[in-house]
Amino acid sequence: MFEIITYFYCLILLIGLSSSKICPTATWSKDGITVAGGKDYGRNLDQLAHPFGIFLDDNDTIYIADHDNDRIVKWEQNATIGQWVVGVKDDQDGSHEFSLFMPDDIVVDKIGTVYISDGGHYRVVRWHPNKDESEVLVDNIQATGIGQDNQGFIYISEYADGTTTKWNFNDDEFSGEIVASKLRQSYLIFIDQKRTIYSTGYLTHRIVKIVEGEDEPSLVAGQSDRSGDDFDELDEPSGVYVDEQETVYIADQGNNRIMRWLKDATNGTLIAGGNGRGSASNQFDKPTDVFLDRQGNLYVTDMINNRVQKFLIDKSSCQ
Repeated sequence: MFEIITYFYCLILLIGLSSSKICPTATWSKDGITVAGGKDYGRNLDQLAHPFGIFLDDNDTIYIADHDNDRIVKWEQNATIGQWVVGVKDDQDGSHEFSLFMPDDIVVDKIGTVYISDGGHYRVVRWHPNKDESEVLVDNIQATGIGQDNQGFIYISEYADGTTTKWNFNDDEFSGEIVASKLRQSYLIFIDQKRTIYSTGYLTHRIVKIVEGEDEPSLVAGQSDRSGDDFDELDEPSGVYVDEQETVYIADQGNNRIMRWLKDATNGTLIAGGNGRGSASNQFDKPTDVFLDRQGNLYVTDMINNRVQKFLIDKSSCQ
C-alpha cells in the first residue's frame, strides 16, 4: 500500500514542478514588495509577529510560521489579509491540545497537510486540512527545521545536538532514523530532489550538505566557525533554499542580506538586501528564511520588520 502512495505522491510532485530553470546570471529586483504583514507587530490577520519559516505550495500560496503569534497563517497571491491555518485563536496560555508555541518552520505536502516544528512545545505537529485538526507526531524533541523529500518522508533538525532524523509518518507505527549527526547548531533545513540535506549552521556561520548514504557533511557556503560580511562569509545564517541546479540561496541573518552560491562556488553573490539594517524596501532587519516560487521570484521572511518580502526575478538577465 505504501508503494502505491509513494508512486502517486512522486507523480503529483513531478507534474507540479516548474519547467523553468534559473540561469547562473539571474538577478532580482533590488526593492522588495510586501506580500504579507508589514503593518507593525500584531495579532490581526493582516499582521505578523516575528515571522520565521516560510513555505510556498504549488499554487504559490505562502505559508508562514508566525512565531510570536503561535500560529501558522497562509496568504494567497495578491491577498491583503492572511488566513488562520493552525493554532488556537484565543488560547493565551498555550494549554489547549491544538495550540502552538513559538513555531519555527513548516512544510506542506501535495494534499495540503501541514507539518510544523512546534519549537516552544518541543514537538512536531501535523494538521489535516480535510479534518481541520492537529495531531502530535513527535514529542520531547527540540525541533527547529523541517523538510520533506520527493518520497514523502519528513526530516526534522534538532538544534542542540546537531542531528537530523527522517520519518515515515504514513506508517501506523513510526520511528525516526538518524540520517545526519555532525551538523552543530543546525537550524532550518532544505531537502532537494536527490534527498540531499542542506543545513544552516547558525553559530558556525556556514551551510553544509549531507548526501544520502554518507556520514560526513561537506561545506557549500560560508567559512566554518568564522563570521563576516565578505562574499565568502556568512553571519548567523538561518534559512536555506536550493534550486534544481543545486544553487543555494541563504538568509544571511546577521548581515541582513540574501546570498546566492552557485554549485561548487567559493564565493556567494548578493541578490537582495545588504544595505544595512532597516525597513526600507531594499533592506532587512534579520531575514530568517527564503523560498523561490515557480517563476523564480524570491520570498524572504523579514522577522523584525514583521513582513514577507517578494523580489521579482529579472527575466532579461537570463537572455
